[in-house]
Amino acid sequence: MIQIQVWADFECPYSYFQTIVLEKIQAQYQDRVEIVWRAFELTPVDGNILPSKSYINTFDEAKLELIVVNEGLKLLTPKFLTYTWLAQESVYFANSQGLSLKLARALFDAFFLEGLDIGNEEVVMQIASQSGIDCQLLRQALDSSELTKHVMADEQEFKTYGFQGLPAILIGEKDFSPKSFMPITGYKTFDELSAIIRSLNI
Repeated sequence: MIQIQVWADFECPYSYFQTIVLEKIQAQYQDRVEIVWRAFELTPVDGNILPSKSYINTFDEAKLELIVVNEGLKLLTPKFLTYTWLAQESVYFANSQGLSLKLARALFDAFFLEGLDIGNEEVVMQIASQSGIDCQLLRQALDSSELTKHVMADEQEFKTYGFQGLPAILIGEKDFSPKSFMPITGYKTFDELSAIIRSLNI
């Protein structure tokens, strides 16, 4: 089985596109591929802040990607950026229920298509519930320190692999050491990622 580990930021449009591609990869390869969400915040903020000029420029460039047209995405320019740690912890938890990709997609949709505040606990919990997450178990996990430890470890591991940006992917055979996995930085289309999967000959 091929395992794909992905680090992504919920306010990064290219991370959004990568999540859509990963959904298609999962549908194409089904039980031959396992996708694991790893947590990382590209630019942690305390509360809501206005997007920088650099962010808006990146967002405007991202809107030109072919996937936007092909998927019919009606992207809204973010009016604010927020603290997404809760969203990251929630999707990390969703790994245990096999719903990380579904929840991640729903959170991205909420931010980029609806303009919702995904730093707000009530918003995250509502989206989690709609995604099939057991919110009672999620709240228990969020109240413990274990989830935070795992998320912090993910961020440290991101730095260890030397990724230069997001989204970032590790891909390889599940039963092998992650040290043998192929590190990939940057958004990959479905065709590009499929070619990488085929090249592994697993």
